[in-house]
Amino acid sequence: MDWKTQLAEIEDEYLIGLTNKGIVKRSYKDKETAAIKILKLEDEAALQVDGETVILSIPLGESKCSCPSRSICKHIIIGMLALKESVNSNDSASSNKGKTEMSDDVSSDENDTTTSEKSDDSSLQKKLWDEILSYPEKDLYKIMGNRRLTSFLNKANGKIQPEIEESYIFTVKLPGENTTVKLLSPLNYSSCTCHKKELCIHKAEAILWCKLKADALSLENLEQLNQKDLSINPEQIKDASFQMKNYLEELMSTGLSRVSPDVVNSLDRFAVISHNTGLADFERAFRTLSTLYQSYLNREASFLTADLMKKLTELYSKVNILSETENITHIAKETGEFRAEYLPVGDLSLVGITMEHFEDAAGYEGETVYFLETDTHKWYTYTVARPVFYENKRKWGKPQKAEAPWGLNCNLENLVELHIHLKDARCDGRRRLSSSMETRGDILGKEQPDQEMLSDWYYEDFGKLFADQIKPPQKTGQKDSKPDIWGRDLVFIQPSFCERAVFSKTEQTLSMTLYDTQKREVILELAYSKEDAASIRYLEKIKENEPPCFIGKVYLRDGRIRLIPVDTWKYTI
Repeated sequence: MDWKTQLAEIEDEYLIGLTNKGIVKRSYKDKETAAIKILKLEDEAALQVDGETVILSIPLGESKCSCPSRSICKHIIIGMLALKESVNSNDSASSNKGKTEMSDDVSSDENDTTTSEKSDDSSLQKKLWDEILSYPEKDLYKIMGNRRLTSFLNKANGKIQPEIEESYIFTVKLPGENTTVKLLSPLNYSSCTCHKKELCIHKAEAILWCKLKADALSLENLEQLNQKDLSINPEQIKDASFQMKNYLEELMSTGLSRVSPDVVNSLDRFAVISHNTGLADFERAFRTLSTLYQSYLNREASFLTADLMKKLTELYSKVNILSETENITHIAKETGEFRAEYLPVGDLSLVGITMEHFEDAAGYEGETVYFLETDTHKWYTYTVARPVFYENKRKWGKPQKAEAPWGLNCNLENLVELHIHLKDARCDGRRRLSSSMETRGDILGKEQPDQEMLSDWYYEDFGKLFADQIKPPQKTGQKDSKPDIWGRDLVFIQPSFCERAVFSKTEQTLSMTLYDTQKREVILELAYSKEDAASIRYLEKIKENEPPCFIGKVYLRDGRIRLIPVDTWKYTI
């Protein structure tokens, strides 16, 4: 056994994968004063470390020690470090303190090192390849889950590949995220930048990428296996989609004026069916329809027939596609997901700007805190949402005294105006932050964003606002109806002057026209709710020549820019 070659590429990341960072650090420290003696150096290496007998084996993860520890202990790590130091220096001198003592009967193959080094390294690499290729695909799928596996297939089909460096340790940099996996033999001792000891989703994906690289599994076979292992039941989904289609056709043929009050219960029932069959987008759509029909039956002034018909036809179109789709992978793309996939984004420096209380038609309400990132000037959000679709009356009202996430010692509402640093932050594709326990936050103090940070979002010129923030209807698919703006980026709008706010009792909506210096318009609109009653009273008192800076979300309807206000900015920009 050429131990010099076997130990040559051992580094801290490998050792941490075998045990943990604390033991590795302690091993380096204790090695300086440890009494170490090499007893045997053959297929297995035997050492004495502070009176304990250490047997080093290949793979190194199977090494053993006479101490009570059942895992890779500090004696084994010290033995590896000492043996590596010894064979590299060719030092057979004996010492008891901080140096390695080699017994007289140890035989070494130093003369064969040059000729065997390359073949042994190749042997180690082949052994790791054998473990990777023999790892059961079904076990990898179980670890990754449906969403992660579907994401993997999308990347692979889109020719998005990871960076893979091969030696007897495989380093895999996963595409689309800041995660690096180091695969080593045995695979259970592999390491990942997420620091999980078990075979995590990142390690499973790295193994799958290696299998794909070696042509051990084609994408076609992978999609077929994915279809078999998906938790969704295609027959159950087909049956549900036909029931939904028939009911929606019945609703449209009945018409709004003759609809039964039981429609709300029926739509809620289909929302439950959608949830039980894994149809996340359909559950939200049915709950939204239920809310709209309830508004119609209650004769609420804010109800608009156009909104209900738009949601009804959109849902019918999706149900129709679902009922006609045969490929289960395509079905999975139509179903949506109940939880977003949060991926690592590194460290973030965030300044809290404002907090918004929301109630959506799908039956959820809660609070969203908006942050600006100090380096990239991008918006990030953190949302606490609560389901209220089973409550007869909504009881939550104003923002709750919820605790802030990330280990911060403050309430959620106190995040506004705070400068915080997040370590190992995670977010989804819409930059919605996760409250993961792996993310830790530090409060750096109170701070307001400077002019440079706001430069991408602050507008006095409404022509520039249109050019920067409004997407053409043909790109967004929106025409005359309000798009889904929940979670969109905020803008700061400073009008030159405005008209008095007008509250429409028939539509239960306050509107106010804002003007820039060129008399270009933005229409501020705020629908009435008990939570926004105070805001409406404030807006009604605004003087025409002294408008504040508004923070809100903009969209285009009927050829005019609309603003839904979230807050007003009380600081000078």
